[in-house]
Amino acid sequence: MKTAIQTANINNADTAVLHRCHMIVDGNIHRPDLCIATLPADSNNLISEALLPQVRSTATLIAAMRHDFNHASPDVFTEEADWFAARIIVLGVRRFHLDITLTPMLQTANRRAEAFARARGLPFTPAEMRMSLHAGRPANLLIIETEHQPSQNGIIANSLALAQKLTSAHR
Repeated sequence: MKTAIQTANINNADTAVLHRCHMIVDGNIHRPDLCIATLPADSNNLISEALLPQVRSTATLIAAMRHDFNHASPDVFTEEADWFAARIIVLGVRRFHLDITLTPMLQTANRRAEAFARARGLPFTPAEMRMSLHAGRPANLLIIETEHQPSQNGIIANSLALAQKLTSAHR
């Protein structure tokens, strides 16, 4: 029965209409190379992760699942896979456009997202990778595909509208 439920989730994800958007990922303190201020000229489908606090909170909770609280916390508490797992859970990212070398990290992120979702009774659909062919893209820009459609009103309006959708969906 568990297999049937997992298959149903995957089939629903395959038929869902996905919308591509560009997310500015300037909140990853463990990746200072991602904190470059260059933005694409067309900002209609941009969202800012910094304006979506649910992602940071969830990444921290995912990292906390591995932490031994009998010892001191490390200076950098989260890892890159925690952030990707949080994006899968919070934003429902179904596809990331990434360099092929990040395959192991995405596999780890999917495992962590699945464990987090299972522990909280949340639905889970693993994210896939689309090999990125955007070598000239700024380092702080992540291309994602999700069921959430950006409002096409610029980075601030898009981010605030998405934050409102996320808040409404979890009430």
